Amino acid sequence: MHYEIYIDVVFFTNLLIDYILIRFTGILFRCGRSRKRALLGAAAGAVFSCWIIYLQSFLKSGIFLPALVLLHGGCAAGMLVIGCNLKRGSLLLKAILTLYFAAFLCGGFWEVIVSDKLTVKMFLILAAATWSGITALSYLMDSLRIRTKNIYPITIYYKGCGYPFHGFYDSGNLLMDSVNGKPVSVGTEKVLSEICSEETVSCLKHLKENPGESGKPGTAGLHPHFTFFHSIGKEQGMMLAVTFERLCIQTPAEVVCIDNPVFAFSFETSAFGKEYEVLLNSRLL
Repeated sequence: MHYEIYIDVVFFTNLLIDYILIRFTGILFRCGRSRKRALLGAAAGAVFSCWIIYLQSFLKSGIFLPALVLLHGGCAAGMLVIGCNLKRGSLLLKAILTLYFAAFLCGGFWEVIVSDKLTVKMFLILAAATWSGITALSYLMDSLRIRTKNIYPITIYYKGCGYPFHGFYDSGNLLMDSVNGKPVSVGTEKVLSEICSEETVSCLKHLKENPGESGKPGTAGLHPHFTFFHSIGKEQGMMLAVTFERLCIQTPAEVVCIDNPVFAFSFETSAFGKEYEVLLNSRLL
């Protein structure tokens, strides 16, 4: 039997579907925040699909099944590492299984609706419907987190770019900056790593370990300084604080925006929950 395959159609189709699946997996695992990274991961998956088809056209007996499974598994891992920045073994394995399960459900859903040949128009309609469903699921999950757990979607802006995270409204966080008197929110090191370059994070860590030194040029825009705090079991501690350009908090009623918000980072293991990366200061809301 003879088939005609248009490689550009294969690439575009896989690019769109892989992007939707990566975003869906990112929503479930709370990791896929960057649309650019998701698109790059989808492009890698699309190139892999084209390469597999090209390779199979030269092999009369096809690719050995175990090898094909390993290749697809490696491709899925690469897509998730690029698109969702997932690197941990067990979590990455769960994400791969979720990605393929979502692809299986999506394919079955499309097959039920389209009984005959899938046209370009119907493909775009189904892709849009799938994307709308994933977006609605995302909003529903955020709404449930807000109403039941006081976890809010937030966006931190630095150098003109917005970085989405989730923040927990901590009524016990009344920390005020000892330098400028502003409310201080506390973030994980992961927040700082996603917003700033690796070099900048290293400079800030060095400054934390050597308080007497002045900040390096790469950290000047963050206005690094130290702020003091009191907590249970610790009379007084010190954390490195930085200032970003803007913080936007999505509440059920409105979007609360704060200019020049102050964030403190301890660079130590803390009791942060898995569903959020920031402890929002209670005075911000």
